[in-house]
Amino acid sequence: MNMQILLGVWAAIFVAYASVAFMRWNLGKQEDDHLHVTDSEQLITTQTTIAHRLDVLDRWKTALLILTLVSAVAIGALQVWNMWQQSSTTPMFS
Repeated sequence: MNMQILLGVWAAIFVAYASVAFMRWNLGKQEDDHLHVTDSEQLITTQTTIAHRLDVLDRWKTALLILTLVSAVAIGALQVWNMWQQSSTTPMFS
């Protein structure tokens, strides 16, 4: 198994996670922490829309973080297993 391909796939997953985290951070700056109950409908609609988008980004961020960590552990375990297999073979002398 080519380790460079696996590390490339892991890097792509990590970049996707970092992108979603950055998007969530950027959208979180626009969030209004005050409740607009009696204010105009536009403020209520905007607040609801941003809260929904943040919830969606949080779900994607959590899923990508879990995928990133699981794939990193799997790649590490595969590397350890490959090194163990290489060290356990006896050299053949002719």
